Amino acid sequence: MKSNKDSLMPASNEGLNKIELHPITLSFQGTLEKDFLENYFVNSLRMVRLSLLAGIVLYGLFGILDAILIPEIKNKLWIIRFAVVCPFMMGMIVFSYFPVFKRYFQPAMALTMIASGGGIIYMIAILPAPINQMYYAGLILVFIWGYTFTRVRFVAASTAGWILVALYELVATQIIQGTFSILLSNNFFFISANLVGMFSCYFIELYTRRDFFLAFQLENEQEKVKIVNRRLEKIVAKRTAQLLDKNKELSEEIEERKRAEHRRAELESKFQEAQKLEAIGRLAGGIAHDFNNLLMGIQGNTSLMLLKTKPDHPHYEKLKNTEQYVIRGSELTKQLLGFARRGKYQVHPTNLNALITESSNLFGRTNKEVAIHLELEKELSVVSIDRGQIEQVLLNLLMNAWQAMPGGGSLRIKTENVTLDPSRVQGREAKPGNYVKTGVIDTGIGMDAKTMQRIFDPFFTTKEMGRGTGMGLASAYGIIQNHGGFFEVQSEVGVGSTVAFFLPATNETVVPDVKPEPGKILHGHETILLVDDEIMITDVATEMLQSLGYKVKVAMDGQEALEIYAVEGPKINLVILDLIMPGMSGGKTFSLLKEMNPDIKVLLSSGYSLSEEASIILENGCNGFIQKPYNINDLSKKVREVLDQARGNSVVGDQRDASTLLAV
Repeated sequence: MKSNKDSLMPASNEGLNKIELHPITLSFQGTLEKDFLENYFVNSLRMVRLSLLAGIVLYGLFGILDAILIPEIKNKLWIIRFAVVCPFMMGMIVFSYFPVFKRYFQPAMALTMIASGGGIIYMIAILPAPINQMYYAGLILVFIWGYTFTRVRFVAASTAGWILVALYELVATQIIQGTFSILLSNNFFFISANLVGMFSCYFIELYTRRDFFLAFQLENEQEKVKIVNRRLEKIVAKRTAQLLDKNKELSEEIEERKRAEHRRAELESKFQEAQKLEAIGRLAGGIAHDFNNLLMGIQGNTSLMLLKTKPDHPHYEKLKNTEQYVIRGSELTKQLLGFARRGKYQVHPTNLNALITESSNLFGRTNKEVAIHLELEKELSVVSIDRGQIEQVLLNLLMNAWQAMPGGGSLRIKTENVTLDPSRVQGREAKPGNYVKTGVIDTGIGMDAKTMQRIFDPFFTTKEMGRGTGMGLASAYGIIQNHGGFFEVQSEVGVGSTVAFFLPATNETVVPDVKPEPGKILHGHETILLVDDEIMITDVATEMLQSLGYKVKVAMDGQEALEIYAVEGPKINLVILDLIMPGMSGGKTFSLLKEMNPDIKVLLSSGYSLSEEASIILENGCNGFIQKPYNINDLSKKVREVLDQARGNSVVGDQRDASTLLAV
């Protein structure tokens, strides 16, 4: 394969891409060895002189040991130390200041190593036993000194080391003739020290050569960079001239792009706004889900305490108040779920005029300073809606209109049938077709353009602290979009505002809203498998079910639920299954349970309200749905509904008509 040629960077010198050393002599190939030897000598000279000076001092200091151990022959030993070896090393120091020393640097230092070691071997030869056996340790010091500090390279140092080993063996075997055990011990340490010294000397030289090689390569690369810089300067000058020539053409193109960007700005702004609201909606939905789980724990424990508390107990009213607080907290989570487009329960074909009339009458009775006028189209189309959620939207719009008229005023609610073409719904999550338009028109203070852009942002409010959370219109926005509709807002400062929402029309027949009658707590004796990943939920729900007479088995995730059901399935009459779980989701768990037993009864539970995923599970044969937080009364009824239903019915109670459950 051919490599790409770089027209800027000079080619690398051949053979310098990686280090190549002789494995024994450690020498470089080619002319690099000469450069290394020059560099090695210059960098070693100071260390050589210091090591020779240190050798003289240490060699002389050990003369004190001679005087202590063998004073009778210390003079002979001192002649070796102070008249032969120390002057020899001093001569080497003097020799190092002559230019010729550079040529004989390595042989001279190897000879110094032999001379210092040979002096000790001579002392061993003339010393009486057993004193002479201790002096071999001095040879080990010579090895340490010669192999590491004198800068003798591996080949020369190893040669000197083995010469000393040979001299010592000659003296130890032919002259001293000591015992075999002592000779063996001394030889073991002596030869081991020589081998360790060789090993150290080898790697000291190896790493020194590697450092030199890297420095050499760095210098080469730096020179290349300088050459490249000069070439780049020429190229930049040439290209700059070309760019100046093109600048005029580019300016014209930029102006054209600005005009195109301006045309796209409006659509991009809408898209970014939708993305922002979608991201915040996901966050709000997750918060509402987790908060509903917390409320479930509070609601469940409160229900259990109320079950065992008589009305005349001093804490009974406090417990009832706690239950009311949980309900109020649940209403807040409904607003969050509404904004997050996770807030639809069940839709019914509805005449919107009747719902508006009821809501406006209720609002007008408590806010008499505002005159409400209804302009309702008589033949208004039917819409398929979650009545409670749309009622919440109306009340939020009425409340905002009332607060925009602090001194009172006139408020109109207008409905009409409209048909929207594709251009009218462009940039919205809506389809062309027939819609019912509902407008709330006030004569209040109005809004500027900046405020209008943010009115549907969660937690945005123009009210003073304590008078609003900024979730009313955000929740309304999510609910209407969740129904396939959208908002339009018009406002003028000092004149008033018109906030209108559009809902898709349907050809279905209006279904009356039947509210369930409250009843007593229902008990049972069956076995229930409770599946939930929140231990807080499993604890309180287990106690609630047990207080109703049921036997309860608990699984903390879908996999555990399958394992329990595989063993004890025939004994389990009902599964209460959490929708949102890590790992295996509620939907996947339901499918696998259904494969194990097609007639299994499952009650779906979630901190979210009835979503697209939950609706699909219900359509696939799940028997019911209950939203957290629920009290013991709700739980007892829902469990009995599922347990008592005829085999084969898939949805009970307020989930019978699964076809009316719209996607969230």
